[in-house]
Amino acid sequence: MKRLLAAMAAGAVLSAAAAPAFAAEVAYKLDPAHTETSFVIDRFGFTSVIGLFAQSEGTIWLDEAAPEKSRVEATVNVDSLLTANATRDEHLKGERWLNAAKNPTMTFKSTKVEKTGDTTAKVTGDLTIMGVTQPAVLDVKLNKIGTAPNNQKKQAGFTITGQISRKAFGSAGAAGMIGDAVNIRIETLAVAQ
Repeated sequence: MKRLLAAMAAGAVLSAAAAPAFAAEVAYKLDPAHTETSFVIDRFGFTSVIGLFAQSEGTIWLDEAAPEKSRVEATVNVDSLLTANATRDEHLKGERWLNAAKNPTMTFKSTKVEKTGDTTAKVTGDLTIMGVTQPAVLDVKLNKIGTAPNNQKKQAGFTITGQISRKAFGSAGAAGMIGDAVNIRIETLAVAQ
């Protein structure tokens, strides 16, 4: 009996020690109901326009043991733009600005994750807006990872910030009146699959 217990204990220790070797990325799907991509841009120097894109989808492949191996792919629906003014929304979705009819989505695909702290990272990737792809660096903060009390599913919540040049993506209209720098903030919840 002692030998059996010793063998079981040794097996448990070996299994626990080997577990990190088998740790792998877990796919988390973005929860569209809890994901908003917002932006702020200067307007004439008097004020800023704040808007958000209400529809997005994507996947985060999260490797908790080696965060630098994590990756993300996301798509934002341009036609879901909201700025609290219907006339401005249509104007921004029109041909002169975002041209949603020709470019219905914006995409981001990560190429590098650099851990900067216990819950933070810089994520570099290819950002495509209006059919133009440019490198972009986003600051990512992991707010919480764990089991949600409402549905008992493993979830991860993130706050993502960054800044891009609209001119770099081919939007140069109203230069000197409308700012070039576009500040981005994304609040997203992702659910383990």
